Amino acid sequence: MRIAKTATAVLLAGGLIGALSACGSGADGAPGGGAAGGGADGTAGVALTSKITAPEAFDTGKGWEVKADWLPEGQPFPFAVSAKSGTVAYLDRTEQGYVLTVREAASGRLLSTGKPWRAPKLTEEQSADHTSVLAVPRISLITGGGREFFAVWARGEKRKDELHDFRQAVSAAFYPADASGKDVAPAGSGDVEAPDGEFDNQVSVFPGPGGLLVRSSSDNFLISPDGKVTDNGDAEVRIGGQPVDGDYHMVFPGRDGLVTNNRHEGSGQGGFGVDGGWDSAKAVPPGVEAVVEFEPVVNSVERVPNGHIVGAAGDLLIAGWGKGRKESSAVTVSEEISAVHDLATGRVRATAPCETASTSYAAGVPEVTDRDDVPPALSPSGRYLVKGGNVFDLQTGKGTCADQGEDAKKIILSSVGDDGTAYGIAGEDAPRIPVSVSAATGAAEPLSETTTTPTAMAKGAGVFLTHAGQDTMRMVVLGLRH
Repeated sequence: MRIAKTATAVLLAGGLIGALSACGSGADGAPGGGAAGGGADGTAGVALTSKITAPEAFDTGKGWEVKADWLPEGQPFPFAVSAKSGTVAYLDRTEQGYVLTVREAASGRLLSTGKPWRAPKLTEEQSADHTSVLAVPRISLITGGGREFFAVWARGEKRKDELHDFRQAVSAAFYPADASGKDVAPAGSGDVEAPDGEFDNQVSVFPGPGGLLVRSSSDNFLISPDGKVTDNGDAEVRIGGQPVDGDYHMVFPGRDGLVTNNRHEGSGQGGFGVDGGWDSAKAVPPGVEAVVEFEPVVNSVERVPNGHIVGAAGDLLIAGWGKGRKESSAVTVSEEISAVHDLATGRVRATAPCETASTSYAAGVPEVTDRDDVPPALSPSGRYLVKGGNVFDLQTGKGTCADQGEDAKKIILSSVGDDGTAYGIAGEDAPRIPVSVSAATGAAEPLSETTTTPTAMAKGAGVFLTHAGQDTMRMVVLGLRH
């Protein structure tokens, strides 16, 4: 299957952020050679040797690490966390291809290594610009169905054989998250090719329970965990009984169909829904109306379905909802709340009395200082969710907004633990301040400026991406204090 032209892609669930060091070149136009951690089987180099200053909840003497000496400078280290299995998955680079290694987060015990996967050949742009163009594979956690998968995916160039020209493509392989042993084969793999050979200005990759949705221009193709590639360009979402034009800058593959916004020009709202399923009119949070008023011109009021999706994590969506009347030219809502919805049913799980920053799924190398580039994150138990400066408690149904108020610095939270403590940074300009935020109170506390905050949380451990005072980026996994 194929899609129209475009450029790169970004992850949803289990992503990581940061500037990485080390460079080199290997087979398939990919950087590096040899495995991260020092061995092709992924068993070497896991002893904890780096010293970092971590928040008080973490035991800096108990853990393991992987040295990412195969990554080019500026590229993100590929890893993902499965809360269900309590594991961390990451990629090694070998002469045979990329190897997915899965370890128990708390102990570092090796659980599985995947059969080497050949990523697409790098394009000239990927080879030339490692600072802004994605040049290494990514890993996304796929939670749908009765089994979880680690989806390893990459953009590049592929061809059928030497008698065919290269075409740009997004390729993916899905490895069962609960697999054990060596040389685990993917459950399925698939490619989405550019019909004219090259992608256009932008490609987006949206992970969801149904697999990976690859979007380019108006074309949308779903790669499911069994490797089947489906054209979803004709998916029809109905809101209030009426078919709408989907907003494919924000669309997720749910278990029962695509979930997307109504692309209502000018209003910033428009509602959202599932192809063949529920819509936002049936999922309105308390305190807001199913429609908002919009003035396209003076003395002309248009009623628009309320709600718009701003991101997703696992089986959950985050949506913004307007309260009050919209202005004509400014196109602002007098007040906005945020809500977390069950992706399958639309049920409201929690609300917060403030706006939540939208997540960008268009490509490029993500930055920890960009609120759009840091995706929503769930705690290992699934009780808490963070995005931007907001923390949602899905058990109590309440959300807090840590960076509201006059002169408050913007906060970007990247992880949250089962104790309700979230971690991130404050400030849009250097020097940025490491912070922790309480889900119960919404209060933000500055940490020591030398503190490294966890990029992700797993059962019994935190995952830190850090240079640890050295040239090469490391993934350090530290156990929790008891």
